[in-house]
Amino acid sequence: DLRPGDAVLDLGCGPGLYTQRFAQHGLRVSGVDYSRRSIEYAKQQAAEHGLDIHYRYQDYLTLDDPERYAAAFLIFGDFCPLSPEKRSRLLQNVRRALLPGGHFVLDVSTRDGRMLWKSENRWYVSGGGFWKPGKHLVLEQGFDYPEQAIYLDQFIVIEEDGKVTVYRNWFQDYTVASITEELEERGFFVESVWGDLAGAPYEEGGEWIGVVARKV
Repeated sequence: DLRPGDAVLDLGCGPGLYTQRFAQHGLRVSGVDYSRRSIEYAKQQAAEHGLDIHYRYQDYLTLDDPERYAAAFLIFGDFCPLSPEKRSRLLQNVRRALLPGGHFVLDVSTRDGRMLWKSENRWYVSGGGFWKPGKHLVLEQGFDYPEQAIYLDQFIVIEEDGKVTVYRNWFQDYTVASITEELEERGFFVESVWGDLAGAPYEEGGEWIGVVARKV
């Protein structure tokens, strides 16, 4: 039901991949991200394309906008790495930011998807790249907690000088029932679920669940 002129919020907007598309459809767009580089790039791109988009460098867990947006978006599974406490805070922030009857649109990963993407127990040597600029050894491990639908990707990176850095990415995966319950406990009503946010029909065994929830 969005119409040109409606205000929308993209949380974790990154370099503006979606904010630009929203703006091109006539929406009044605000983008929030905790990466200075992403925000600066997004501002540059908006200026080059003549798009009036408001970008903010901010952690969306500190968002305190009051009843301003017709819809808020959290795209590409950004909900899943958050702890229960942070998810609760985020939902509180989103609900406060939405106008009465406003919508929260997000996607979450499923266990079926996680089993496709999970880290394996392996090691490899890199000459430089994603983890570190210089040569390094990567020990990759995956830890499954099926009773909680949680998965941990762990990467131990050892540089040539012996320096060790550990990176841990935790993911909470969902079913339709579990994401519905979590949203409804925080003042949202789930209006529809999808196979992804591009509008694919939802099917059991899919990798994603796209959710459209309304503030109540």
